[in-house]
Amino acid sequence: MILTLLHVALAQDLGFGVTPAPGPKENPAFFLTPSRNVKTLYVNCEVGGKHIELEKGSVAAGAQVTVKFPHNEAITTATCFVRAGFVDGDVVEQDVPVSWTYQVPLHVDLSHAEADLEKKTVSVQVSGRVLEAEVTAYGVGKEVLDKRVVPMDGGPGEVAVPFVGNPNDVVLLDVTLRNNTGYSGFTYSPWFLDIPHDDVLFASDSDVIAQDQEWKLTAVLAQIQDILVKYGAIVKVKLFVGGCTDTVGDGGHNRDLSERRARAIATWFKGHGYGGPIFYYGFGESFLAFPTGDGVDNAGNRRALYLVGANPPPSGSGVPGASWKPL
Repeated sequence: MILTLLHVALAQDLGFGVTPAPGPKENPAFFLTPSRNVKTLYVNCEVGGKHIELEKGSVAAGAQVTVKFPHNEAITTATCFVRAGFVDGDVVEQDVPVSWTYQVPLHVDLSHAEADLEKKTVSVQVSGRVLEAEVTAYGVGKEVLDKRVVPMDGGPGEVAVPFVGNPNDVVLLDVTLRNNTGYSGFTYSPWFLDIPHDDVLFASDSDVIAQDQEWKLTAVLAQIQDILVKYGAIVKVKLFVGGCTDTVGDGGHNRDLSERRARAIATWFKGHGYGGPIFYYGFGESFLAFPTGDGVDNAGNRRALYLVGANPPPSGSGVPGASWKPL
């Protein structure tokens, strides 16, 4: 049993202690240990406005007497009155204030986790305060690139966990967050790749992939299969297909057209051997490779993006945030 020493009365006659950090199912408790034989003992602890009493006859020197309190995370203090009558006739009375901190489990919510490559952080939601993070960065083949303990002071709520290693090389991060009463771990991948390719040429206002354009997608699929071999054992690889247009025509129509074309390409990959998760999104004219004014016919802006990663493209990657749709 771990005790926290609180007070010593009359030249070590009585030693007092308390459970310093009760766990989720553990009752806090007050401990008393006499250094001499006790004939009578009375303890009265006021906890949350209620009194818990204990009376005992003889207590041998060095024996521990325990008074347990109800588990109530809203109450973390008590005051205990102790009266001990020793066998030699001495009587000691003492008021002992005690306090404790419940050991609240630290939980990490990854549902809105996001990496920022420029800041080298991963933002997650945590249930309590975080004092430090132990971060291990893995590269290709799960080679350890870097490992260190990083001091933090944040939470509950969103915290930005610093990550180590070169963002261009890091495939997976293994993170353990700690505070004074607990810890929690998670893994997250900031890795992504933009696959170079020849763009499929579509007929005007069409999302149909012409047969003479399929060789371009076949070449991309071969690259994706190589990526799966290289990274698939480390992370679950996902494919993200984005469609973009130039600024000719109505913006709403362009967004719809770019999304239909992205979906057509994603469907082609699925139908030709790619078995992993696929997502698509239509950027329309909001993500121009070559900034132009409105109504400008620019072939370089009529393009698609083929991105692979364990998560959507992170901040700092050059790809805008998007509500990617699963195929």
